[in-house]
Amino acid sequence: MQTITLDALIPREDFNILSTTGSSGNTRNKTTLSIEDLKYDSFFFSALRKPIFQRETNEWDAEKVCSMIESFVNDELVPAIILWRNQGGYIFVIDGAHRLSSLGAWINDDYGDGQISTSMICFK
Repeated sequence: MQTITLDALIPREDFNILSTTGSSGNTRNKTTLSIEDLKYDSFFFSALRKPIFQRETNEWDAEKVCSMIESFVNDELVPAIILWRNQGGYIFVIDGAHRLSSLGAWINDDYGDGQISTSMICFK
């Protein structure tokens, strides 16, 4: 089973990080996400982070990623994604990183080998 590495789509951060985007004063609460929110250059996606303790987003194979996207497109049940906004304005994915990363991969056409992912690769 060949898995897909979607780890670069949502960067890891410590809960205590402060935002430099000026969103710390944003008190607007969203209860749903739109396709526009999942575009790489959107305000929401740029504030999205995974806690440093969360496992890598590389457990799903292509079939599982496709199944998730198909469920979304077909308006089927997609389990809840739990998000938390810290005082610095960042939005942390507490549960659902694979689901959110799969949708983000589809919207941004980056399944671990696109522009977003390759820009995060560090060569030593």
